[in-house]
Amino acid sequence: MPRGSKKKEDDQSPSPEHSSRGSAPAAADVPPDDALLAAEEDEEEGAAEKTELLGFMISDEEYALDILEIKEIIRLQTITAVPRTPDYLKGIITLRGVIIPIFDLRRRLGLKEREHGPLTRIIVVYRGEEYAGLIVDSITHVMRIGAEQVEPPPTTIGSVEAEFIRGVTRYQERLVILLNLSRVLDVTA
Repeated sequence: MPRGSKKKEDDQSPSPEHSSRGSAPAAADVPPDDALLAAEEDEEEGAAEKTELLGFMISDEEYALDILEIKEIIRLQTITAVPRTPDYLKGIITLRGVIIPIFDLRRRLGLKEREHGPLTRIIVVYRGEEYAGLIVDSITHVMRIGAEQVEPPPTTIGSVEAEFIRGVTRYQERLVILLNLSRVLDVTA
């Protein structure tokens, strides 16, 4: 018997959504098993090949983080300063009962400080089992890139700056800097 032509026992009983109507789905509505497997394999291959990144601006440069490292994006809010912390650690906020340290990404990367505008956001990221917030000038978009599109940082960048950079990629004719989140959040660095 050809592959895919044998029905499984589970396929013979109607699904709960169809049993309430009293009839099974029409044969044309049910794709063959081979077609389902091929579609699932295509989805898995596409997911393995592409990484989704969240793009954001700091000054005139576009940066990105892996979207899997991000919990949410919130508007800038009042930050409570904490004494004796590095200048790039702005303080803390409370988000739904959770205390979150807030990093000024501009200062952390050694860029000049400027006033926050109406597009300024805090990207709340996972930090192991804790969260941290990163202040950015604005959010640009979500982009999908393949691993082969990421190049290592140029060797001419100094060691301090390079430690925060995971790589560089091109997206829609622009260069995007991928940040190394674990190094950015490491207050001992």
